[in-house]
Amino acid sequence: MKFQDYIVDTTRAAAHETFRYAKAVPADKVEWQPAEGARSVLQQCRELAMCPGWAEDILTQDGVPEWNEETMATIEKEQSQWTSVEQCEAECNRRLEKFFAYVQTIKDEDLSKTKWLPFDGGRDFTYMEMMDYPRWNFNYHLGQIGYIQIMYGDKDMH
Repeated sequence: MKFQDYIVDTTRAAAHETFRYAKAVPADKVEWQPAEGARSVLQQCRELAMCPGWAEDILTQDGVPEWNEETMATIEKEQSQWTSVEQCEAECNRRLEKFFAYVQTIKDEDLSKTKWLPFDGGRDFTYMEMMDYPRWNFNYHLGQIGYIQIMYGDKDMH
């Protein structure tokens, strides 16, 4: 199996599992924040909907997209249109398919190429690492969503 195929398969599975858990959250808890400054399940799903596009931008653009106040306002306006986990999942799936199409164009010999990014203290990231970002982000938020479920009393495996 090619690495590109592996990324598509594992990222798709991670997204499916994360949204399966998020969709198990009752409507009256989807915007619940377990503590001051914590994010709700819906807020996390909004980020997940955008994540595949961000990953593609990082891979295809020179430098790193700028995260200034104007950019953040645009993102927040777009995300505010998604008022349910299901809408976030649909948007995420749309962006994932675009990301997956791009991933399939990356040549094997380019997988070890690097790009400096300011994340993780600032370092060179391989294309393989950058391609894996959406899968990592889904798994990260799956844990947060699962913890929120435990906090409001849901201890079921979804």
